[in-house]
Amino acid sequence: MAQKTRIKILSSDSTGVPLSGGNRILRQGEMAYSYAAHGSVTGGDRLYIGTGAEDGSGIAGAQEVIGGVYFTEMLDHTKGTLTANSAIIVNGNSHVDAINVASLRVDSDGGTGQVLTSVNTNTTLSGASNAQIPSALAVKTYVDTNITAQDLDLRGDSGTIALDLDSETLDIAGGTGLTTVAVDGTSTLTVNLDNTAVTAGSYGSTTQIPTFTVDAQGRLTAAGVANVATALTVDGDSGTGDVDLLTDDLRIVGTANEISTTVAKSGTDVTVTLALPDDVTIGDDLTVTGDLNVGANTVITGNLTVNGTTTSVNSSEITIDDPVQVLGDGTNSDDGLDRGIKFKYYDAASSTVKQGFFGFDGGASNAGTERFVFKKVITTDDDDLDAPWGDAQFGGVQAGNLNLGISADGTITTSSGNLTIDSAGGTTVINDTVDLNGSLDVSGALTLGTALAVAEGGTGVVSFTNNGVVYGDGTSALDVTAASTQVGALLQTATAGGVPAFSNVIDGGTY
Repeated sequence: MAQKTRIKILSSDSTGVPLSGGNRILRQGEMAYSYAAHGSVTGGDRLYIGTGAEDGSGIAGAQEVIGGVYFTEMLDHTKGTLTANSAIIVNGNSHVDAINVASLRVDSDGGTGQVLTSVNTNTTLSGASNAQIPSALAVKTYVDTNITAQDLDLRGDSGTIALDLDSETLDIAGGTGLTTVAVDGTSTLTVNLDNTAVTAGSYGSTTQIPTFTVDAQGRLTAAGVANVATALTVDGDSGTGDVDLLTDDLRIVGTANEISTTVAKSGTDVTVTLALPDDVTIGDDLTVTGDLNVGANTVITGNLTVNGTTTSVNSSEITIDDPVQVLGDGTNSDDGLDRGIKFKYYDAASSTVKQGFFGFDGGASNAGTERFVFKKVITTDDDDLDAPWGDAQFGGVQAGNLNLGISADGTITTSSGNLTIDSAGGTTVINDTVDLNGSLDVSGALTLGTALAVAEGGTGVVSFTNNGVVYGDGTSALDVTAASTQVGALLQTATAGGVPAFSNVIDGGTY
């Protein structure tokens, strides 16, 4: 058998309840067993467990009995057999051979119901009380004797009847439009509604409505149908058509990306709305002679010509399929103007909206540098801008004012952000002493040529016993236990303050 971890609990062969000087000794969840004979020792042959909150000394608020031989002996007998000084155990049919009771009380949960003490066999049920139950013969004789003396009283809209249940018969006769049929042997009485002159069937259809005649008894004496109109003629600028109101739908359909239609019903009104869609497509050329204001998602599949002075695009995103955009397409001589983009932004320092420029400084006649330039603030709407130019950031380099600086003593600093060294070969070699005044964050593997001392947060050694557990001995390098050879062994000390060692037994001790 494979080695197991064994956990012992408190035990005693002479004491029943686990006490010391009359006081409880169990902690919360701790168990103890007394195998002292329960016939001679109070509380013997029982399993105990500590429950409730622990006090200042660690003792649980109570000690509960949760099992033991004292109880299992009461269950050690044949199922379904009543056994003295033992529990009642029913058999596979939920049956027990006998139950002896002084009295029986039938009650709901938590109630104070009736107690039954005897069986009344008197056929007149004389002397009956709430503490008795009647026998079957007594009940039958009593009912047979009393039922023959009973009458059934009936009342109609007018008049009353006293029907003798032994000698008379109740006749339920039919009236106007009704017939009754009684079937002997089945105790069945059927009331039938007499037929009228109306032919049985279904009246009315999708094109007809039913008509009826009703007599004084609420019966249908005549039935027929009346036709209704079901066609609607619709005429357009061209074409016409009939709509069958029973089978056809009248559809008002727009053209995709040109006209949209919406139908809504409110109360008894049905409203049809025609509008331009959010995404408009013009399938041919569009010429605008005034200003053009374009909203979001407008598609023009032909050519767009704008002859006004201002073209406004009020969308959050512009998608252009051409890989190259041309600015100043009509240039044929030195006009002295720049090419680029002006933009507006909110300047938090001055709490104002300002305008900037990014583009090409062109125009030889106006001393243009013919370089890409950036200007943070411009105060003119002219298309020819002059230095000084602003700084621009491209990746890890800030043109005009480098973030990275190297002083005369070799100190590397950054005016903003962190310094990251990333070599192409994957290895950075420092052939000198490193003086680290801040924290060291190592996310990869760390290899040391010598053991790291305990004072520096290390172990003081370069290797340990295989499968041993490291522990401190209060001096220099850390120590390690011997490796355990037992499956399920736990690390514990045999004596207070002793050297830790492995064992596969946890002994709760005695009490």
